[in-house]
Amino acid sequence: MERNRPKRYYGYVSLMTNLIDCEPSNFEEPNNQNVWKDAILEKYQSIMMNDVWEIVPRLEGKYVVTSKWVYKRKHAIYGSIDKYKARFVARGFSQIEGENYH
Repeated sequence: MERNRPKRYYGYVSLMTNLIDCEPSNFEEPNNQNVWKDAILEKYQSIMMNDVWEIVPRLEGKYVVTSKWVYKRKHAIYGSIDKYKARFVARGFSQIEGENYH
């Protein structure tokens, strides 16, 4: 017997699919839009103000842990866009215990 999804969920699924598809997936997409540039600048200033990282020379023969920008739109109750957020994250799955961290 095949089960059908109740019709009341069709609008929700459509809305969520649209929200997910609208977020940038790489650095080039948001680079032309001021709202995303502002979100990136806000995050960068926060990182620098809180002294989160320090730049050090790369050790010869050592692997560098990569990083990337992640973009999210925060929505208000009725689906309008409340805020654009950008996060700079390390791709931690590439780290090796004892080599990249203690």
